Amino acid sequence: MSTGRYVSDLEVGDILAPVTYVMSPFIVREYCHGVDEIAEEFHRPAPGFPGQLAPPTLTHIDKIRIYKANCPDGPGPHARIHYQFHARCHRLVPVGAELTCSGRVARRYEKKGRVYVDTDIELRLTATDELLISYQDTVILGYSPGSEPLRAEAPAA
Repeated sequence: MSTGRYVSDLEVGDILAPVTYVMSPFIVREYCHGVDEIAEEFHRPAPGFPGQLAPPTLTHIDKIRIYKANCPDGPGPHARIHYQFHARCHRLVPVGAELTCSGRVARRYEKKGRVYVDTDIELRLTATDELLISYQDTVILGYSPGSEPLRAEAPAA
């Protein structure tokens, strides 16, 4: 499990403690307003499905929940920027369901003078452990234009 105070402390192999929550209509509504999502299935029950659905891109909130729970002091002394993500939706995410997201730091590497960290995150139904979304998040640590690049730590001998 991660013992770091900051996101920038995360190392390859760190297991991020799971976070469990209920996907509420409020979360979905506020997220949809924030990103101008107007698809009807995210604002009311969808035809052919027993209820309202959450947009797949809402999985960004899972990343934030995991980082806040496991790295309580935030990004750290080195700036962290969201670089890219890859989400694979295995099943629709029902509003009102209790969900558990968990994560693992998969890679930490340097490219063009910047340190990158890849975190693999999974979102599952708490009751059945069914995988709903698998998500890979990539962040850049220590990025600020014109700054001296932050070097990746050498592996311990």
